[in-house]
Amino acid sequence: MSTKATTSRGRNRNASQALRLTPGGYSGIAERIVDIREQRLPELRPLLVDKERDERDVAEFERLLVEANDLEALLAEAEIMTDDDLAFDGRIEVGMRVKVSMADGSHDWVRIVHPAEAFLDGERISQTSPLATALVGARKSDAVWVAAPSGVWSCTVLDVDPSVIDG
Repeated sequence: MSTKATTSRGRNRNASQALRLTPGGYSGIAERIVDIREQRLPELRPLLVDKERDERDVAEFERLLVEANDLEALLAEAEIMTDDDLAFDGRIEVGMRVKVSMADGSHDWVRIVHPAEAFLDGERISQTSPLATALVGARKSDAVWVAAPSGVWSCTVLDVDPSVIDG
């Protein structure tokens, strides 16, 4: 059996890197699809047949159609994470919530997620972001260095919530 899987965009991905979404991420993406298909596209459709139509409306309609199709393909191949998937040994993994103390003294909760669900709310950060990359594998009380485009900075892990269930 092959160890590679092909995504909807034709890229290869190792089977160990399956597309895995949190339950909240899966729901949020499904809600976005419904919003596009049942609200946004029907609102734009009448504007497309107007004699003096604005080509920006046509472009937005096409962009939304592509977005909805891409998100549907993503959900079709995604697995939904469960708390049972993680044998929590103290190390931070994708799907977990992490409370971090920033260099300026502020404290923030972040949830490390697949890039496809990072847009859903202000707490989610893409697993490919500099902060998430620094946090994965760390443990509570660890100080980590974040190599960001703006420069290298440190933060401290204050708490780890291993649940992938939102709420």
